[in-house]
Amino acid sequence: MKWQPLGLGLWLVVWPLAAGWPHSEEATVSVKTYTPITVDGTLDEWVRRLESSNWNGRMEVQKGQVLKWMRAVPTYLNGLTSLVESGVVASPQDLSATIYTLWDAQWFYVAAVVTDDDVVTQHDGADIWQDDAIELWFDCRHDAVTHTLSQDDEYQLGFSPASRGRNRAVAWAWRNPQNEPVIAAMQVASALTPTGYLIEAAVPWSVLHGCEAPSVGKMIGFNISIADKDADQQWTHVTWSGSLHSDPSQFGHLYFVDAPVDLFPSDVFEHPSGVSFWSGEPKDRHE
Repeated sequence: MKWQPLGLGLWLVVWPLAAGWPHSEEATVSVKTYTPITVDGTLDEWVRRLESSNWNGRMEVQKGQVLKWMRAVPTYLNGLTSLVESGVVASPQDLSATIYTLWDAQWFYVAAVVTDDDVVTQHDGADIWQDDAIELWFDCRHDAVTHTLSQDDEYQLGFSPASRGRNRAVAWAWRNPQNEPVIAAMQVASALTPTGYLIEAAVPWSVLHGCEAPSVGKMIGFNISIADKDADQQWTHVTWSGSLHSDPSQFGHLYFVDAPVDLFPSDVFEHPSGVSFWSGEPKDRHE
């Protein structure tokens, strides 16, 4: 057993895996939320705000600094620290992403803040992987039975933003015998930003066969990848864990943890209208 610092005052206890599990050593955590997330493409409920104050000599409250922080742990994908499986990442401005997840007893939530200098979406349905998109890969039993996703507890989930080529965000599921209920139940919204786009999505545990609602301390096999399509039709694919995004034996670990700072419902803190946690306001929002 070892302790691994994760920031935000969190420490992750990592237990050695069973000898039969050949998974990658990549690991991240999903923090429990005690307030449901509304999937609207704003990420407002992912942000905690606290305004400091003090009393002056006349016993009047003086407002102070506004503190803001994401209540989820970030996972980073870029051309320097992640594997570029296909294509070219010229710079972080060309393609990079920060991925956040939260969970509760009913839903798994994901938010992605993507830097992309050319947002292109030209496909729909099962073909969205050919455009700008993020993908989540699940091995819920974390057993890596095969080197390809084909088991009833393994999923590939994709989320692609709206853009000038397609006026709505799209979610899709592949590589599972029961994809249709997942596709029908997923929620997704997106917004264009000055530096790219963001994705917000939710998947109910009830449709993920083999992925029962987690409890604190549970772990599943997990991977993240991001696809980038540019106007010149060059396609790039970047993976967080392993050398092949779809091989469960190379997935990382996703640990489900409690929320040490999630003490208040989101409406306790005042959210400035239209102001986002990231730099700049969304230019366009789609659900």
